[in-house]
Amino acid sequence: MSAGSLVLEPLAAAAPTVKRPTKRRLMAVWKRFKKSGGETLRNELIEAYLYLVKVISNRIAARLPRSIDVLDLRSAGVFGLMRAIENYDLSRGTPFESYCATRVRGAILDELRSQDWVPRLVRNRASLHNTTVTALKKELGRDPSAHELSARLVLPLAETQRLQRESNLTTVFTLSPQEEREDDPRVLRRLDVLMDKDSEVPFEKLVAQDLAASLGKVLTQVERTVVALYYHENLTMKEIGGVLGISESRVCQIHTKTLEKLKTHLDSIGVRGLTEMPEAPAAGTYGRD
Repeated sequence: MSAGSLVLEPLAAAAPTVKRPTKRRLMAVWKRFKKSGGETLRNELIEAYLYLVKVISNRIAARLPRSIDVLDLRSAGVFGLMRAIENYDLSRGTPFESYCATRVRGAILDELRSQDWVPRLVRNRASLHNTTVTALKKELGRDPSAHELSARLVLPLAETQRLQRESNLTTVFTLSPQEEREDDPRVLRRLDVLMDKDSEVPFEKLVAQDLAASLGKVLTQVERTVVALYYHENLTMKEIGGVLGISESRVCQIHTKTLEKLKTHLDSIGVRGLTEMPEAPAAGTYGRD
């Protein structure tokens, strides 16, 4: 079996059932086209082999994100088909389908590369990073650490971290595809339901201000400072103790007493859903992880 038939058979099997010119008819068109040229003859050849473009573009699209339109791939493939028809040499005896398949696929891949905003070197480095991470996950049964990844890649830690950042930049999610929720038959886009975490809800803001004013009357200055430093500034108990000039254990005691005071106050004013205060750190575990 020749190399040409290896390409021909799967393409023919995957091609849709359409009425195409006979081999004798195609050969006659080829001879006339190569002898005199002409747009009409070229268009007839394009129509005869257009199924190859559809098959190849569908195969490539199956391995790409849904955001890639298969019609765009077919458009690029048609240009590859036209160039293949112009450059095909009848005298070599190579089946046109074999010759054309390579050109069409190359034209589609060139179009994809031209649309890629990420340089090819960065894309290759990101692929190496992702492949290595996947292999280490299988071996370790967990996500690899930066040091383990650095050792496998035989790269300095700083270079491995830069590779991680580059890999993240090559991953993009589209917000435009439409999807239907199970609990809602309406068709929505992801963009329509994306939460804006920076926007403020007026009612929630007013409630928070009222609660802050109410709690401010209950807590002492030191208690308010501990709450602010721990929950808003994300300082550890030890760091808060350094700021206030007291011991870490004393900060923990103030923190525990403050939570109990807040819970009692919220229960007394009838606030629901906010009375489950976070648990105070256990003795000996004053610092954050």
